[in-house]
Amino acid sequence: MAEKLIQLRVEDAIKDQADEIFKKQGLTTQTAIKIFLTQVANTGKSPFDNLFVAKD
Repeated sequence: MAEKLIQLRVEDAIKDQADEIFKKQGLTTQTAIKIFLTQVANTGKSPFDNLFVAKD
């Protein structure tokens, strides 16, 4: 399966806090992001559904 590289920038403190939370769950941040994207792709739903409403 072909893969694509995703790069993003986040503040150091946010990354460090997320790393600690995921570490307690036995995950890396990279794995957590892969799980998130896989879940969205598999279900067709996003946790952001209905959060941002398009304005006409």
